Amino acid sequence: MTMPHSIFIRERKGDTVRPPELVAYDIDSVTLANRLVRRIAKSCSVNGFDCATGRRWFRFKNTVFDIYRLKTDL
Repeated sequence: MTMPHSIFIRERKGDTVRPPELVAYDIDSVTLANRLVRRIAKSCSVNGFDCATGRRWFRFKNTVFDIYRLKTDL
C-alpha cells in the first residue's frame, strides 16, 4: 500500500518563518507530488532548489516561499 503525500507552502519574511499551510493532500504518487511542487515553484520567475533542505522555493512579490512534499501518515 502506498502512502499518500501532501504539499505544503511556508512563507519566509526576513528572520520570520510562518507555519506551513496545506495546499494539496491525498496525492497517491510521489512522482506526481514532486512534479506539482516543481511546477508551482517554477510558475514564478524567481525560484530555485535549496540543497540543504531538499525543498523548492519561489519569490512572489517581495516574499519568499518554501514549497515541499511530505508523506501523510494515516
